[in-house]
Amino acid sequence: MKHLKMSFCLLLMVAIFTSCEKETITLPENSEMNVQETEPTGQLVPISFSEIIKSGVDLETYYKSWPIPEDTGARPTYSQIQNTNLQFFYTTDDLPCNNLPTEDFENANNDNYYSFPNYLNENSSNSVFSPGDILPGISFVLTRNSYYAGPEYDYYDWYINNYGFYIWTDSYYGMQKALVSNYHLTDLNINFSANNVNQISMDLLNWYYSNFIIYVYGANDNLLGADVIWGNYNYYYYTKTFWGVKSTTPISKIVIKSGYYGGNQVIVDNVSFGNCDDIDGDGVLNENDAHPNSDMSSKINIGGCYPNVDNKMVKNGSTMMDKINDLVAQINSQYNGQNYTYLHKKFTNELSQITYRWRMARLITATQRSKISSCAYGANIPNQNER
Repeated sequence: MKHLKMSFCLLLMVAIFTSCEKETITLPENSEMNVQETEPTGQLVPISFSEIIKSGVDLETYYKSWPIPEDTGARPTYSQIQNTNLQFFYTTDDLPCNNLPTEDFENANNDNYYSFPNYLNENSSNSVFSPGDILPGISFVLTRNSYYAGPEYDYYDWYINNYGFYIWTDSYYGMQKALVSNYHLTDLNINFSANNVNQISMDLLNWYYSNFIIYVYGANDNLLGADVIWGNYNYYYYTKTFWGVKSTTPISKIVIKSGYYGGNQVIVDNVSFGNCDDIDGDGVLNENDAHPNSDMSSKINIGGCYPNVDNKMVKNGSTMMDKINDLVAQINSQYNGQNYTYLHKKFTNELSQITYRWRMARLITATQRSKISSCAYGANIPNQNER
């Protein structure tokens, strides 16, 4: 039976490579992604992770039908690059801090098991993610593995751009809504837009028993160092691998490559990033920060009402939303089930005083202040459901 499964997997590989069929999804308009309109014709179609999943083939059987690459060791030394600015971690217990913002992809809507286009950030709008589903300050993009760098592989970019990512869940392997590079021929680039990210950690899984080569970059794509870790511990079972890094200088990008010569699907989850000394990245050290874990939402939100006002920094490491959240929490704590009208009026009055100070400081306009007041008046505050 085992041989039959492996034979079927090999036949599937051939069928996928030679098929010109593609997944049917609605592609979003995305100014940051150059998606070609027409699928390449007369070319071999690369194997996608999502099609293997949909076919019902057992993943272990499928990948074990591939040739096994040489095991170069559990954590080989990468002596070509000096890592003087970096410290690497292989267990969560060793991390300097464990309370940084974490992208776990739990907001993914993957009921239809669609792959989705290359490039993922807080503004992405596709069949799986909506704007705001991904944390600000982080983005994910795929590039072709160097093994496929020649012009004869240029047509692969069409498949990567259109169907580059996939969300996958399998509790047996400890991955809940993990981000997968949908093709084995890609490297995963994780970019950080803030200029003070100095600690990053994540869970990784590699289906093909090979090393991860992880490059760490600073400002202006300056290579800070690299690490090599073994993606799986045993030929007969899979498990996720934890990896982390702390740098003495800001990190702008992580590039994750497969040690297998032809590349491999990189599966990543629970990507934490930030600055241990300034967890919310607002430029104020935790010890001096009135809100060390600030609400960094891009827009003000009052009880689900958005007045279309930017959430700006006020002072002492506090954002406008921090001030609003503090006031809402204070009002909610005073609610006894009988004093809604009194507390709602108190909330609108005190918020009006706060926004007056913002107006005098020219953080908002008079029109924006009116819009905030309108949202506050219509909001269910105190929250009658929290009592």
